[in-house]
Amino acid sequence: MSTVKSRLFLLFFLAFGLALCTAHAATLGQAADLLHAGHLVRADHAIAQVLAAQPDSAQAHYLDARLLAAEGKWPLAEDELERARRLDPTLGFAPGPQVQALAKEVLQHRWTSPAGLAGYGQAALAALFVLVSGYLIFGMLRGRRSPPKA
Repeated sequence: MSTVKSRLFLLFFLAFGLALCTAHAATLGQAADLLHAGHLVRADHAIAQVLAAQPDSAQAHYLDARLLAAEGKWPLAEDELERARRLDPTLGFAPGPQVQALAKEVLQHRWTSPAGLAGYGQAALAALFVLVSGYLIFGMLRGRRSPPKA
């Protein structure tokens, strides 16, 4: 009889632990409320929990984009906004003016943030390297063709 009681106790303990873990899992609404209240660290933790549970949720990725924008992490906010749009192109769950304002803000910061300009600087440097290399190679080939001067 004692083994049956111990098994029942263990089963009850596991069920209680599972219920407790489920009760502490953040919801999308809680994460949105935390973000709206300005509790960015707690909102970040809650959104991470929601994204872990629902990785294909456009709402969760949109909320993460809003959080990242509030934190000034513009390239990451742009990535999350694009991911949300890939999952739900209309973003019908969010107010239209809010979506437009976020997209406009992300776009404005794309051109002002150093991370947004880094790609253009690298491209310009690569183009300069190609031009100089081409000029040197052309000069070497031209030098071989011309007859030596006496």
